[in-house]
Amino acid sequence: MSCILSSGIALGCKDSLGGIKEVYISSFSSATTYTYDADDIIDGIANGGNFFTFEQRNEQGEFTQTGNHSVENGSNFWSQMVNLVFTKNDADNRNVLKVLAQSTLSIIVKDQNDVYWLVGESNGADLVASTVGAGKAYGDLNGSTVSFEAKESAPARQIDATAFATLTVA
Repeated sequence: MSCILSSGIALGCKDSLGGIKEVYISSFSSATTYTYDADDIIDGIANGGNFFTFEQRNEQGEFTQTGNHSVENGSNFWSQMVNLVFTKNDADNRNVLKVLAQSTLSIIVKDQNDVYWLVGESNGADLVASTVGAGKAYGDLNGSTVSFEAKESAPARQIDATAFATLTVA
């Protein structure tokens, strides 16, 4: 990719929503390959593995990307974070969280605009923090919060809905 700026960013319409709808998680595999269209959107996925759906209530899950740029060192990388909330503590959730903590993962985020984003494309993502609690007051969360992080050389790529539809999702 050239380091010469060739376009700007237009002021968009006021028609987008914040937050995420669902997250799809699979074990990371370096054997997974991607193809890209002219806009650098993923339009093909081979050897994608089996993804599992992690649903989120409105305004609970979060996906952010933070650019880390050093002029002095000439380095750039992006920290991609996915924060999820799961209500109710039970043995099934406990067992899934334990496996997530032990694995390197591929994560696909479906945002409130029905756009899919791939987190950890080259290096995978890891569970970096989790809290499980029963709460104190009746209205407190009885459940868990988890944070996943991937560090990549570029921001997360968008996945074309047609390419996503080719994946095995449970």
